[in-house]
Amino acid sequence: MQIRAPYLDPVRVGETSGNLRCRCCGRPDGVVVRCLPDGRWYDGADETWRDGRGRRVPWPEAAEYGATTDILVSVEALRITRSAVERVRLLCNRCRRLEGAVHGRARARISILLRRAIGDLFLGRYDDPAVLTALVALYRKDG
Repeated sequence: MQIRAPYLDPVRVGETSGNLRCRCCGRPDGVVVRCLPDGRWYDGADETWRDGRGRRVPWPEAAEYGATTDILVSVEALRITRSAVERVRLLCNRCRRLEGAVHGRARARISILLRRAIGDLFLGRYDDPAVLTALVALYRKDG
């Protein structure tokens, strides 16, 4: 019986680099993949088109196929938070970018809410006209 650390992705155990696939969309590591702008991509091993989640989809129309680009896929381990107990996920470059955007929006939202809470704590409601003048007075640079 093999004991694995809880934060390791089981796909990575016992596989070589050439057999790795993205856990989100299924793109193979180290292969040039033909992609459409909407996220569909051609799986050469299966000879099918797949969507952004790895499911089979119909072949694109001729006009859509003209917008394809060839992308080299690199599957790497990603841990979203810096917690040592979080599971490492194998994601391709596209899925890493999308995952980072989701977490970036969440961090920005939290920052906005924290700023709003600090403003409410010290200045009062933001829709009050007196608060606007108080903010202008705080940020005005006196020369």
